[in-house]
Amino acid sequence: MLVLNYKTEDKVFSALADYNRRKIIELLQEGDSSLLELAKHFSISFQALSKHIKILEEAGVVTKKQKGKFRIISLNADSTKQVMRWISDHFNFWNESFERLSKSIDSTEA
Repeated sequence: MLVLNYKTEDKVFSALADYNRRKIIELLQEGDSSLLELAKHFSISFQALSKHIKILEEAGVVTKKQKGKFRIISLNADSTKQVMRWISDHFNFWNESFERLSKSIDSTEA
């Protein structure tokens, strides 16, 4: 089973726990975007959006670069790969456990 660096992964899970941050990630899946472009999809203040971006950046989920006058936000998919492996491993464990339980129940009923 995969063992995580929990400080890093806790930051990712914490960052993904917020609806606005998940929405930012969904938007960035379509491609890099400026902070100004992202702001058009939210009814929160520019300052609040910047705070969400900062949290995602600190978790390693996004990167931010200055390009002329604009801050360009990019998705860093590598940061979530280890978390996804952890989720997959745990899903597989529980799925296999429930399958064994179901077979055991079926064999006792027969």
